Amino acid sequence: MNHRELSKEIIRLTGGQENITQAWHCITRLRFNVREEKKVQLEQIRALDGVLGAQFQNDQFQVVIGNKVAAVYEELEDQLKQAGATEREAEPPRSRGLNAVLDTISGIFTPILPAIVGTGMLKGILALLVTLGVIQETSGEYQILASIANAAFYFLPFLLAVSSARKFKVNEYIALTLAGTLLYPTILNAYLENHLEPIRFLSLPVSIVNYTQSVIPIILGVWLLSYIHRWVDRFIPGPVKVIFTSMIVLVITVPILLIAIGPLGNYIGIYLEIGTSWLFAHSGPLTGIVLGGLMPVIVMTGMHYAFFPGTLQNLSKLGYDVLLLPLNLVANMSQAGAVMAVFLKTKNKSMRSIALSSGISAFLGITEPAIYGVTLKLKKPFYASIIGGAAGGGFITAVGLKCFGFAVPGLLSLPLYIGPNGGMANFWYALIGVGISFVVSFTVTLLLKWDEPITQQPAGASSSAIAPTTASESAKRSGTTNRSNQEPSQPPVTVHSIEEKKGEIFSPLTGELVSLKELPDPTFAEEMTGKGIAIFPKEGRVTAPFDGTVTMIAKSKHAIMLTSSSGIDILIHVGLNTVSLKGKFFEEKVVIGQRVNKGDLLLEFDIESIQAAGIDLTTPVIVANTPDYLDVVPVQVKGVVPMNELLLLTVR
Repeated sequence: MNHRELSKEIIRLTGGQENITQAWHCITRLRFNVREEKKVQLEQIRALDGVLGAQFQNDQFQVVIGNKVAAVYEELEDQLKQAGATEREAEPPRSRGLNAVLDTISGIFTPILPAIVGTGMLKGILALLVTLGVIQETSGEYQILASIANAAFYFLPFLLAVSSARKFKVNEYIALTLAGTLLYPTILNAYLENHLEPIRFLSLPVSIVNYTQSVIPIILGVWLLSYIHRWVDRFIPGPVKVIFTSMIVLVITVPILLIAIGPLGNYIGIYLEIGTSWLFAHSGPLTGIVLGGLMPVIVMTGMHYAFFPGTLQNLSKLGYDVLLLPLNLVANMSQAGAVMAVFLKTKNKSMRSIALSSGISAFLGITEPAIYGVTLKLKKPFYASIIGGAAGGGFITAVGLKCFGFAVPGLLSLPLYIGPNGGMANFWYALIGVGISFVVSFTVTLLLKWDEPITQQPAGASSSAIAPTTASESAKRSGTTNRSNQEPSQPPVTVHSIEEKKGEIFSPLTGELVSLKELPDPTFAEEMTGKGIAIFPKEGRVTAPFDGTVTMIAKSKHAIMLTSSSGIDILIHVGLNTVSLKGKFFEEKVVIGQRVNKGDLLLEFDIESIQAAGIDLTTPVIVANTPDYLDVVPVQVKGVVPMNELLLLTVR
């Protein structure tokens, strides 16, 4: 199932476009606000190929996709726009209490993360370059790069104005004008000049506050703007709305913002800073132990968004964060430790592949594949990750670890722990904290025992439809023998042997390996059709890469698709632009629907004649249903591969 098909199915099973009032995504999840939860077919969505999990949290519907979430969301957003789902006037049921707060914070902060994370990483890299003496703080290069690194935080009210306007359903450009007022030189200069000339509006004093890098004032301002805009818009005649509505709305909103709402938001931010300092002063390591251990649960439930205002406020005002980012770092490394221990200990090849892939993602700070695909599924490694996170969290809060920029908490974010002045002590604390979390989680996971996952595959069923179960669960469901369903003439086939064969794709050609990225055709080079590898053939024969069924043969005979017994869809596309030959120089040896065994001849072609026609014979071998897997991994990427040699592995 490709991204477009997956997004269509998610929309349909979520109750259709009319049931979706808002859609956005974070690093690994699609997030929805829906009108009626009962219309969402939760179990069917969980069963979709390409979906790692689905749940309702904080009045949001969340679909865990993993590393491909941005690509799936792009297709989903396009379909929602075409259907006009976001333009409907019907009001959805409103969240209440804490759920409403978390839903609002998530909807506001998630869209701005690319800008915050990108510039935050640049800030960390700059600190590293200064420490290594590669760049001088007085150089022009440093000043330009520092401007980029600081821009998103300095003008944070502009970013928050846009995302808040989308969340509160008010015009984004009016919201941007509101942010521009907060950062207008008249207000900023009055602050920089130590409030020498008080500003008054209708005899009411305007509190002069530095709104650069501020968080809460603009959010409260846009929230107020949304109500005033709806109220004013009801009284303005249609023909003159565009002229008078925005003017009247701004004239009402801006003074209220500057006189009351802005200063109130500023004080809330100040007390968030004070609250964080008090928490660490009075509880110290205990806070780190509790939050470090529970961070996976906090992230899974969406509660981590409650920390976002305080985190950005601390980064803006103090220049560092001591809570969310450092604790997330050690918690993520604890997940990495658990899944890498599973990778070393498990005898199940499928689980080993998943553990390796999700472990690499966890090192980079993306832990949903590790949580949903490995630790939570096996349970005891999840408990080990909690212990490791608690150990690392206790250490980093005891030493007061600081993060000086916002980034995805993984190994690549470690430069953000170098002090702005080049001091390295904080960086070494970060490395020790990471090491403690990883080692403790890794060791505890190795010491614990868990049931190995087993995938049962009934005859005729594709592996993608069968959920992994533990050995004990399998025994309960099927009994100890279950031989009555087997053909008498067939030898017994163990589940383990099926697992060994699942995911393997053998080379259909003999030839030189070529990376897809090197191909001149962007459809293959950008992996639009799926992941895989290309082969420049040395002989004109194509054979079956596994046991399966022929599902497609192009009319021009240059391309053939097969589906394996475990559900892998493989496209073998002989040459680039060979469709122009209209079948000349090709001879198919099979028909659609035919069952084939690995190594059976599928196609023959005339290499010399095709090359004489000026056609590039480089042949992509593509896993067409790539989104069904965590990853598709070439066994080797260079050199000559013989026919029927192991070529690709799919990772569940």
